[in-house]
Amino acid sequence: MKNTILWLVLTLFLFSFQPKTPDPQPKSMSMELTNGRWFNGHTFEQRTVWVNNGVLSFTQGNIQNDTVIDLTGKYVIPPFAEAHNHNLESDYGLEKRIKAYLDNGVFYVKHLSSIKKRVDPLLHHYNKPTGLDVSWAHAPLTATGGHPVALRKRFLDYGYFDGLFNSLEEIESHGFFIVDTEEDLNRKWDQVLSFQPDFIKINLLYSEEYQKRKNDTAYFGQKGLDPNLVPKIVSKAHNDNLRVSAHVATAHDFHVAVTSGVDEIAHLPEIHNGKLISAKDAKLAKENEVVVVTTASLVTKNKKKPNYEQLLANIASNLKILKDAGVQIAIGSDMYNDTSAEEFKLLHSLKVFDNRELLKMWCENSATTTFPNRKIGFLKEGYDASFLVLNTNPLDSIEDINDQISLKVKQGTILP
Repeated sequence: MKNTILWLVLTLFLFSFQPKTPDPQPKSMSMELTNGRWFNGHTFEQRTVWVNNGVLSFTQGNIQNDTVIDLTGKYVIPPFAEAHNHNLESDYGLEKRIKAYLDNGVFYVKHLSSIKKRVDPLLHHYNKPTGLDVSWAHAPLTATGGHPVALRKRFLDYGYFDGLFNSLEEIESHGFFIVDTEEDLNRKWDQVLSFQPDFIKINLLYSEEYQKRKNDTAYFGQKGLDPNLVPKIVSKAHNDNLRVSAHVATAHDFHVAVTSGVDEIAHLPEIHNGKLISAKDAKLAKENEVVVVTTASLVTKNKKKPNYEQLLANIASNLKILKDAGVQIAIGSDMYNDTSAEEFKLLHSLKVFDNRELLKMWCENSATTTFPNRKIGFLKEGYDASFLVLNTNPLDSIEDINDQISLKVKQGTILP
């Protein structure tokens, strides 16, 4: 009865905590959290945890608490992340999209390409205790006529860039960088860095047919970089302490990316083609600590095709190849209306991973590939005091995990 009353008091406090106007610099709270079961990467341990100056502590020290919260045996996990999306560049419906992320317990988003000129006016929404934390690639590197040139042209024709650009030529070096030669790379590299990207995005598409597609306008938007340039790009990025994320389509793209030393594969390969990746390449990805982001939900664009079930089965097979090799897998959707929550549900339905593996993929791997230099993704001493409190044990039942969230804390700030 005592625990029930304490939880009711906390719930009433949460509702009263919501300010009428946003606090531009909210202060994190000092808390003592009792009777919670905290995820340690393997199981849940019951312990008392303290929050001070936005970080976690497992020893009380001299912390003066603003409040004591009885978690009444509930389950505490790190927040979720979306390791691949593009839906935070426009102000259209932005508040609704941010709310959807936070409502689902997704605190971190990796934005795989954007136009910095378009994003700059929106940055006040991000990277603060009450908002999403976002890492940015900005303009990706591609070849003449490669992805995402066709996509940018389409958006230009739709009028999405009115007031920013009048032609596709003006978008170049804002929405993409054309790199056809090593000379292009050297000449444009300082401009790439001028956007202050958090990581470098490169586009490899059908690299096994690079020569065939290179000058054929029939493949406009369906091609990418010269595979021979990829090691040179990776070397320049690493010299500037930037990780490289590679958009891939095929198993050969995966091979080129892994052997070239990229840090992340932005898509599971062969989502639309239905071929297997090489177990040897998967083993090399493990050895080189390459992270693979799932984006399996993209297969749903093929739902009306007769081979849809075969494509799903192939996705499961490729995920199992990666799992068996020990590759670190992160959850990202690349779906404009997703927050990685639907991607998680699809992965759960494939029955490749157990509940613990799925939890670690979404909480740990997705967060650390989004912000590799931050203390997030784990509930450890000195790490960000960012966590979710669940009503039920996700190791027992995980399919409705988003519905089980009863408390969200980000950097010591209780979210409504």
